[in-house]
Amino acid sequence: MMMNNPGKSILALLLAFIVLTLSNSAIAKVSAYLNQDSYYVGDPITLNIETDMNTNAKPDLSVLQKNFNVLGTGTSSQINILNGRRSFKKTWTVNLQPKSRGTLDIPAIPVGNEKTQPLRIKIAAVPPEVKAETSRHVFIETSIGTQAGNNNEVYVQQQIPYMVKLYFDSAMQSGEISQPSVENAVVEELTDDKRYTVVRAGKKFNVVEKHFTISPEKSGKLHIPPTRVTGRITLENTNAQAQQGSNQGTNQGNNLNRFFGNDPFFNDPFFNNSFDSFFSRNARAPSKPFTVESKAIDVNVLPVPKSFTGSTWLPAEELNIRDSWMNAPPELKVGEPVTRTLVIRAKGLGGSQIPNLEIPKPDGVKIYPQQPENKTHTDGVTLIGRQYLDVTYIPQKEGKVTIPEIRVDWWNVKTKKQETVVVPAWQLNIAPGILQNTDENTAKDAESATSASAPKNETQKITDKAAGDQSGSATSLVSASWNWKIAALIALLLLFFGGLFYVLNRNRKKSLPPAKTLPPQSKNISALKTRVLQACDRNDKKAAAKALLELVQAQWNDKNISNLGFLSANLEKGGEIIRELQESLYSPTPYSWNGKRLKALVEAGLEPARDHSEKDSGVLEPLYPL
Repeated sequence: MMMNNPGKSILALLLAFIVLTLSNSAIAKVSAYLNQDSYYVGDPITLNIETDMNTNAKPDLSVLQKNFNVLGTGTSSQINILNGRRSFKKTWTVNLQPKSRGTLDIPAIPVGNEKTQPLRIKIAAVPPEVKAETSRHVFIETSIGTQAGNNNEVYVQQQIPYMVKLYFDSAMQSGEISQPSVENAVVEELTDDKRYTVVRAGKKFNVVEKHFTISPEKSGKLHIPPTRVTGRITLENTNAQAQQGSNQGTNQGNNLNRFFGNDPFFNDPFFNNSFDSFFSRNARAPSKPFTVESKAIDVNVLPVPKSFTGSTWLPAEELNIRDSWMNAPPELKVGEPVTRTLVIRAKGLGGSQIPNLEIPKPDGVKIYPQQPENKTHTDGVTLIGRQYLDVTYIPQKEGKVTIPEIRVDWWNVKTKKQETVVVPAWQLNIAPGILQNTDENTAKDAESATSASAPKNETQKITDKAAGDQSGSATSLVSASWNWKIAALIALLLLFFGGLFYVLNRNRKKSLPPAKTLPPQSKNISALKTRVLQACDRNDKKAAAKALLELVQAQWNDKNISNLGFLSANLEKGGEIIRELQESLYSPTPYSWNGKRLKALVEAGLEPARDHSEKDSGVLEPLYPL
């Protein structure tokens, strides 16, 4: 009996150890691991988080923000059934970028009520010999444009052109460029990438060139950190060691291609379009990771000068305003709307940085500014912002009227002085409107009769109303003038139906119908359309604009279409083509215009906007009245 006790004790201890182990494994439902323990700067870091719980909880990655940037995440689930037993595994894949070198801690990451175990990794600097070898195949250059001025000084909110050039040869298998990230600044990418080849030290390199603008939002020192490119390059198979690592390199290359090619977090067209041929050619070759960096750039950001007195700070290289009335002032009539188009062009600013124009209100004229349209273009180096503003004017009385000037203060970053753009004032005559030629004596008699029959307080109300709002007629005038209007309408209807009866009766008596001929109006429209198309073929913008307005007036039977700005606002589609023609006419500098787009638009047909009838009726909704 005594001999069996030790065996039973050992068995009991073994059972207890198994139970404890199973218990601990059941508790440790969430775990984390890395694909390797040490990395060079720029190596891709993949953190995997696994759980055997079927849960909707997600890892709280905020604990990683101290030491890492989270570049992207992915999720996968797996269910296995073996011998009737079901197991579940869910994996989160997190792509990380370290914020510094050295030893970094990955803290415990919460997943629901559970936590992963903490991890530690080492980020080492790339050895000099590796850098030297890599630079033979890949290197990067960055620079800021000369517009930034001497000693890298700019003003707050002034745009800094930032250019990145990546040079690489066929040894490059894959890569990822870090987008510029600058504190206290807005970074915006310009245009598409430029691609070309150059020869450096007798060796041919492919080049991908990218342009950005950086707009500082705070004065002081602006630090533009290095732009980094990471990826893999092909190993040179010059020794047995390279051949020995072929299989390993092949697997690594395939894994990296999956990481960069299919991972939803690597969608930078900078590489997707540039390196496809090299990826496919070198994907199965043994490779190694690389990292190349540009030099950091520091810029001194100056505050808004105390001498600037404008209402809105506008630091630009150039700023001008074009007025659609510049070459063809309109004919104004009482009660008839006329549209004016103003275009602000600012070089060195985005469209969103241009403030809304303040339009002064003339005496005796109602104005309705529409919602401005902001656009941003680029010449490949600098942003060019434009703001399009349509303003509708409706004169309320005859006589001379002054359309006040418009002033915009801005800061010239080249001369470092305040300048002012002025749209000159207009002195115009307001002619009587179509509905204004009524019998003035009848109106006066009606007004006198109404005043005599109404009580004193009612008469005063009518007088006040007429004085306060010229756009609304007095009730007494409307009722007194309706008699002759109704009579005139009845006479017109009788003439119309009488003429229609005469035409139908005459045609019925004829034995043969006359030969079909093009109506005079149709002939006129056809001739005008031909004039427009011929002017487009000659790229004659003035002739095209004149013929286009006449064509639309004839087609739409609307004489209110008197300028290109009004036409562009009333087109269902193609308004930007009309604005392009308008810009070429009013541009203070030579502007090359090509008539192909306008010709295609005219051939397809000029379709009025759905609300054109409301815009042309002479009664405007008070969208933005001043």
